[in-house]
Amino acid sequence: MLSDDMLPGYGEPRPEPPQAPPDTRGRGRRIAHISSQILIRFLLAALFYTATGVTGTSAVDGAPTERGTALADECDYVGPLSLSGLGWWWSCDATITWPDGSTQQQPFKFSQLTPENHTTPQPVVRRELDNSGSNIVVDEPVPYAALGWALFIPLIGFTFVGIRLPFIAPGYPNREQCRRARLQVWPPAVLAAGWWLVIAGGLGHGHLTALTYLPMTAIVLGHGVLAAGAWLALLRRRDGYPDREPRVTARNHTRRANALLILGTLGLLAALSTDETARGTLALTAFPLIALGFGLRGHLVSTRIRRLNQA
Repeated sequence: MLSDDMLPGYGEPRPEPPQAPPDTRGRGRRIAHISSQILIRFLLAALFYTATGVTGTSAVDGAPTERGTALADECDYVGPLSLSGLGWWWSCDATITWPDGSTQQQPFKFSQLTPENHTTPQPVVRRELDNSGSNIVVDEPVPYAALGWALFIPLIGFTFVGIRLPFIAPGYPNREQCRRARLQVWPPAVLAAGWWLVIAGGLGHGHLTALTYLPMTAIVLGHGVLAAGAWLALLRRRDGYPDREPRVTARNHTRRANALLILGTLGLLAALSTDETARGTLALTAFPLIALGFGLRGHLVSTRIRRLNQA
């Protein structure tokens, strides 16, 4: 006999879903799927290029060897898709003057130079790279370089793996079956947790006076969570869900959810009570907010289990 807090059908094969009528549009759907994956990978590659350019990851590579000034010769406002990536930016061709009086032509993207620099010189610096020449960048602080490096690996990974767009599978009129079909695309809780850890760690890197290791820990764990989620999503796409329902009880879900909510609340209050900067506080709240999110999710899942038991 099943207990009141156990999913119905545990230990028994799930009933076969209603058979959909023969699909005569299979070829068209395959073409649409391939086209969408090509488009998604192109957009992800453009997003990767834009993120690395905007955050200035290349502006901190190498040792500075020479400083000069740049004056814009010609500027164009480009977008939404250009050599500056996604978005609208100023793209300028400039003349750089070095201390010895020599000049050099150099393009600048991502609004590093604007039409104001037709008359106002912009300081630039030449950075020597290991065994790969040099790089000329604008000589100004790059506060988001750590975020760019944190996003580097995930964006490359998603560019190769791709993202399947959520959809409701045809032939599944049952609401629960539709929900499971959507979850085969991507585990949403894992997606949110992984990206949040990466972004919070990247923004908070270098902005903590205590627990300085925490942002890097969040970034590394975020990479691991996203990698695990991507692997799980690939397995779900290939194999689908098991034939038997996993053993899940509402009581255990509620206990774990309550524990996570308590830990998350205490951690969040502790993070907000510090004297750290806004970005440092953001890094401190990374793990407490994850605990709160999974605690709320646990309560939603336990509520759904109870409703299934009552059905």
